[in-house]
Amino acid sequence: MTMERLGLDRARDEGQRRLPRLAMGLVRSDFAWVGRWLLHLLRIRWRKQLVRAEHATTQQSVLPTGPFKMSRPGQRGDLLLWVPRGIDSFLIDELTGGYGYSHATIDTGEIDTPTGKPVMAEITVKQKVSHKFLDEYGGRPYVRLPLSRSGVDIAALVGCVESKMGESYDSWDALTLGEIQDPAKEMCSELVADCLPDAELRSIARASKLGLLHRRSVSVRSKLDAATLRAFVSPNGLAEYYGAPRGRKVNKPDTLTRPRPVDDSITRAARSATRHQGWKLALGLAAAGLIIAVRRRPR
Repeated sequence: MTMERLGLDRARDEGQRRLPRLAMGLVRSDFAWVGRWLLHLLRIRWRKQLVRAEHATTQQSVLPTGPFKMSRPGQRGDLLLWVPRGIDSFLIDELTGGYGYSHATIDTGEIDTPTGKPVMAEITVKQKVSHKFLDEYGGRPYVRLPLSRSGVDIAALVGCVESKMGESYDSWDALTLGEIQDPAKEMCSELVADCLPDAELRSIARASKLGLLHRRSVSVRSKLDAATLRAFVSPNGLAEYYGAPRGRKVNKPDTLTRPRPVDDSITRAARSATRHQGWKLALGLAAAGLIIAVRRRPR
């Protein structure tokens, strides 16, 4: 390989590293729309590649060994939603609606007895469902949603999550919105969705069908009245449904947020549709007024 070719390759690699850094910086700034546009271009370029591990640093992390002891019953079953921190997580956020979240975990309310540190349950790329320390990601911002306040059966939720310990992650779900799914594998947010009460999952699916959630944040793969509902819910879908603030407004870890599930009643759906279509109505009225004015103009 000639020195000239080597120099070109190095320049290309450096450019590829700078683009993600630039996109990430823009997303966090007042020019977020430019950053998301650049992320969209990167997504198209990487569409044939698997999503890399956004939590790759955890592969060398010290994991809790247990035994685990219940010490925080008030936080048991809390939903933790994490804002993006790298190019892969920003891509996941962009793919699923851009609400500002890319990862979801469940606080089990326990501590790791040998260390005394709080733990949560999660799943990440190339890993299995397992306990992780709550401070695994350092100062990475996240919101805490106490699902017990929205009527979720916490004992059943956490019991379901713990029954899946050791199962694998299906990284394709992040790219396909669940169109390719191995029931034996889990995505971070799909682990949560699979363990939510059936009525809760159906409510999320119904809200999506009514257009109350971003169209890419939830993918319903069966009829709402099917005996077994099949739906993919991204971290953004969970955030939207439970009323979490947009990720860009969350700037510190453990931001407590009271869950306010979307009201999927017909009245709310009608109001939402009117609000979202209001600009079309206004434009139509303006066009009609202009046509009438032109026709009435003296000739």
